Amino acid sequence: MRVAVIGSTGYLGEQICNVLSYFPEFEVKVLVANVNGEKLIQQARNFRNPSIYLVNPEANFRAAGDLKESEIEVLKNRDEVKEILLGNSVDGIFFALSGVDWIDLFYDLLITNKTIWMATKEIIVAGSELWKGERDLSQHKNLIALDSEHNALHQLIQGQNKEHIAKIYLTASGGAFYEWQGDLNEITPEMALSHPNWKMGTKITIDSANLINKGLEVIEANCLFRFPYSQIDVLIQRESVIHALIERKDGFIMALLSKPDMRSVILHTLKNVRTSPREEYKLDFTRLHQLHFDYPVPDRFQGFYLAVKVGCLGGGYPAFFCGADEACVQAFLNHRIRFNHIPILLEKTLETTITKPKSVSDVIDIYNQGYKTAKNLIQQRRSLKC
Repeated sequence: MRVAVIGSTGYLGEQICNVLSYFPEFEVKVLVANVNGEKLIQQARNFRNPSIYLVNPEANFRAAGDLKESEIEVLKNRDEVKEILLGNSVDGIFFALSGVDWIDLFYDLLITNKTIWMATKEIIVAGSELWKGERDLSQHKNLIALDSEHNALHQLIQGQNKEHIAKIYLTASGGAFYEWQGDLNEITPEMALSHPNWKMGTKITIDSANLINKGLEVIEANCLFRFPYSQIDVLIQRESVIHALIERKDGFIMALLSKPDMRSVILHTLKNVRTSPREEYKLDFTRLHQLHFDYPVPDRFQGFYLAVKVGCLGGGYPAFFCGADEACVQAFLNHRIRFNHIPILLEKTLETTITKPKSVSDVIDIYNQGYKTAKNLIQQRRSLKC
């Protein structure tokens, strides 16, 4: 199978490439990254010289110069990348970066027969209004969720009569500050980036620290499985070995367990190849002495409830919220706001009236509107008592 990886140099992208390297059945044809040309070129050399592209124009120009005498082709622009990925030389695409930059490609891929491995939740969440009708994600047989929770739900729901399911549960570790007793103002980016169970990219780790990520995953579950929000719940599961549960109307609950390692999830999604688990992916039951559950506390995880509210509002609000959250996370990482300012600012942005998107370009415009609105509020934060 001929595949492409968008976001190959990020943490998840590296894990995808690591797993693919064990399977000669997969031929990597295209690798895309944002700015890390050195790592991208090394990956290309490891994969028999696929074509590469860097979103950052200067980085892409440098890579083209460095590889002038090489067998590795540096693609000139996004349109060239899209033409290849939508053409006959690629059978499947992994989306492994954050943001909505490639939502137009995703939108076009949905009416092809190509396999789509999706880990870019912002695309699904921001475009939630578009994933209806012809592009209903719940009806797309070749779309594979790479989130551990949604992958687990997919496995649990298979073979079940949807009418017999009372509720579905996503789980969350609770992040780095679930048991935090100090002042939230004291939390630094370095502390927030220290996740207790998972190794992930920067943006998703910050979103996990305040459970905004889990709120976005609730919206994602609504899009992927078409359960109403009243049937989607979230449980804190501190050990991160239970990834999802379904509660049947007869009272039985089914759960899916695995070690918190994205490589095992990626391995499972490569379902057309041998999927014998590597030893390091296996869960050791002898070390699993207790399982702890809780519900997200509203006063600590305000951002989670805001994200769920945004999903219920629908229309353009999910795209707007994603853009605003991007601006807030960047500001926090740059020490311009404090950790507990993020939900305060996001709640303030939601006072804006948002129109319903009718196209991909509308979604991008609304996302950018949310980003700019939050950025302006960050600049004026003294008036918000931040």
